[in-house]
Amino acid sequence: MDDDSSSDRLHQAFLREQVHLLDAAMKKFRHCVFQLSDEQLWWRPGDGQNSIANLVLHVCGNMTQWIVCGVGGEEDDRDRESEFAADGGQIRGDLWAFLESTVEVVKQVIAAVPLEELLRERVIQGFPVSGLSALSHSVNHFVGHTHQVIQLTRFQLGDAYQFEWSPAVDDKSLPI
Repeated sequence: MDDDSSSDRLHQAFLREQVHLLDAAMKKFRHCVFQLSDEQLWWRPGDGQNSIANLVLHVCGNMTQWIVCGVGGEEDDRDRESEFAADGGQIRGDLWAFLESTVEVVKQVIAAVPLEELLRERVIQGFPVSGLSALSHSVNHFVGHTHQVIQLTRFQLGDAYQFEWSPAVDDKSLPI
C-alpha cells in the first residue's frame, strides 16, 4: 500500500467521523428542542447563563467562523457577543432551521476539504491552527454544547423528559 492511498483513506475516515459526530449531535439537539416550548428555549437558568436558544446561535456562529470561514475560506463577520446577548424573538422553527442549514453548509465544507487544507496552517479567532485542528475543535465544541442542551432540557422538564437513546436501539452507529 502506498503512502498516498493511506493518506487518502485516513483523510476520508477523519472527514466521515466529523460528519458522524455532527449528525449524532443534531439528532440529540432535535430531540431536545422539539420537547420544549419557545419560552423554554429562551429560558436562562440564572443571570449570566445561556438559554438553549443562545447555545443554538453560539454553535452556529462557532461552526461558521471555524469551519465555513476558517477552513472553507468564506468571509468571517461573526458577532460572537450577539449570540449570548439575544433574549428572544426567534421561535423554535426558526432556530431549528438556522441550526439545520448551518450544519448542512458545514457538512458541505467538510465533504469538499482537500487534505492540503486540513494540513495548512491559518489563524482563526486569533489562534494559529491547522484545518484539521479547526474541524476537530469546532465539531467537539458542538458536541459539548449538545450535552449542555440535554442537561438544560432535562432540568426544565424533570420527569417529563423523554429519553432518546437506549442500548436496545437498532442503530449501529456510536452514540456521542
